[in-house]
Amino acid sequence: MATTSKEGLERFLDAIGIPSQDSASISSEICSDPLAICFAHLADLLVQLTECDPNVAYKSIVWSGDLTHLVVVAPRLRIKNVKADDLAADLQRRFPPSELFGHPAQDGINLLFFFNHTTLARLLLPYIVDRGPSYGKHLPHDQPDPSQPKAERKKVVVDFSSPNLVGTGFNGLHLRSTIIGGFLASTYETLGWDVVRLNFLGDWGKPIGLLAAGWSKFGSEESLETDPLKHVSDVYGQIEQSNKDQQAARKAQEGEEDSNALATTEIEAERDQCCKRLEEGDQTTLDLWKKFRDLCVTRYIELYARLGITFDEYSGESQVTKDTIEEVENTLRDNDVYHETEEGWMIEFSKPEEKGLGSIKGRSSDGTTTYLLRDIAAVLERNRKYSFDKMIYVVSARQTAHFQQVKKAVDLLGHPGLALKLEHFSFGDTHGLVPKEGASGLFLGDILDQCRDAAKLVLETDQDTSGHFFGHDPITVADALGAMNLTVEELGSNRARTVNIDINSMATAGDYTGLSLQKWYTIISTRLGGVHIDRAELETTDYSIFEGEELPYADVLRLLIQFPGIARTFVFEKLESSHVVTYLFNVLDLMPRIWEAEGEAESSVQSLSKLALYECLRQTLENGMRLFGLVPIGSPNDLMNDALRPEAT
Repeated sequence: MATTSKEGLERFLDAIGIPSQDSASISSEICSDPLAICFAHLADLLVQLTECDPNVAYKSIVWSGDLTHLVVVAPRLRIKNVKADDLAADLQRRFPPSELFGHPAQDGINLLFFFNHTTLARLLLPYIVDRGPSYGKHLPHDQPDPSQPKAERKKVVVDFSSPNLVGTGFNGLHLRSTIIGGFLASTYETLGWDVVRLNFLGDWGKPIGLLAAGWSKFGSEESLETDPLKHVSDVYGQIEQSNKDQQAARKAQEGEEDSNALATTEIEAERDQCCKRLEEGDQTTLDLWKKFRDLCVTRYIELYARLGITFDEYSGESQVTKDTIEEVENTLRDNDVYHETEEGWMIEFSKPEEKGLGSIKGRSSDGTTTYLLRDIAAVLERNRKYSFDKMIYVVSARQTAHFQQVKKAVDLLGHPGLALKLEHFSFGDTHGLVPKEGASGLFLGDILDQCRDAAKLVLETDQDTSGHFFGHDPITVADALGAMNLTVEELGSNRARTVNIDINSMATAGDYTGLSLQKWYTIISTRLGGVHIDRAELETTDYSIFEGEELPYADVLRLLIQFPGIARTFVFEKLESSHVVTYLFNVLDLMPRIWEAEGEAESSVQSLSKLALYECLRQTLENGMRLFGLVPIGSPNDLMNDALRPEAT
């Protein structure tokens, strides 16, 4: 019988000897979290013995520190006029038999309940098989229904990655933003939100003006078509160096103390003129800029695809309209918080509650707009376009002050409700990434190539691992495995911490890599051999392999039952991925023991219960990987049958 409905689940539980004595103690979570069934059953027994409130009984139960058994903390039952250890002793003596637990042991004020693993297997394996891909998607109660039409669901705009076309290249912060943002967008989608993935490119301002100034001197149409990202970086680097040479020459000619001599070089003047022509809409300058942008975006689409990332919109500073910028400036002036100085127009954050924000430039004295002003105007335009319920900026903690300014400026514009919809999803710094030898900067393509080459080296030197991918194109597999290593390495780190990105070590970090997850997924799938688990037979099959503790199967059950709770707490509530990565690696730690036990078995014939255990392991690994946007090779809905590929988030 199917367990996906509450009624069907209760009939199933009755059939395996875990009846519900008091419906009030049945948690509303039992249809998505099997551990809640164990808690509810134990709570029912406690209510029978003590007549305490069912919710109090439920909350008295916790996992043991080593996650091998459940613990009832006697004082939490709130039984008056009895000492906690005496209560525990009395309950231990009177506790009724249970199909799910052995007789409890007393440990001071605690009662220890160890599972009957045969019953636990009869409960858990059909439960996971029934849910398949949905196992672990335990959503908080206040989230929208993912089955609702988009028009009826909450909308979130996730702004992530957001590299500059020139100037800083694609550094470690852009990389972290890309991977974390992809995870965040995927999570909100699972939670039932209508998600807009937005890439806000740094495609305007003085760096673009300097690039335009250098194009006539160093630009090549052929090189631009071949690799636009690298060529615009090369041109930018060359004109930037020429500008430094001009500064040094003028400094030597005019003398150290003549500060005015250093005010503006010829190249800087040309840069400023290009910026002004862009702001004024000069068609020739705009056509050149559009060529740069279009070719770079096309290249980025190809590169993001290697990570399984797609965007709904490639926006940018350039897309913010003059009308909206003027609207922002006029409103700030009307509210007496926008004043002209010698440096330009300044936004005044002067109230006591805005302490620390200071005065921030909105428009320079030469008439060009700043990043802050364009970002403020972009908020208004996105709200009008998407009518979002929330907008999340996935940007490093370095920009905390900037987003405080954006949020406060939106409030000063008279939109306090809109300001409250803005969130900064920050993360720590990065170290370790260095440009490819001879390159003018860091590029996403080079980073992915290094990841691919590191994975390729592992496949070439580890015949056991490479054998699991025999028959597939080695370059395609290495590229996908390299991207998986990068994704798992990043999402396995605490978001707030500074991370050191070492591409070579992440491919050779033993059992704790993306490659290892895929390797064991493939091993389990091969062992299953495409067998179909007969759900009806599963209810009556022999579960004797789960008796005793000498084999690892009981450990597997106790680990599998934790997955929905971990996913709910850390992914869907805290939006933190690292605990799920750790959980999946804990699953991998058990795999060698399982295979060792398999090799020592007297018979090679696979029992249905053992095959069901393998299927549940495979499904849980897959579901955990999909939380990160990764689709393992050979899984249902895998879009590349000849290689692993990350799932487009």
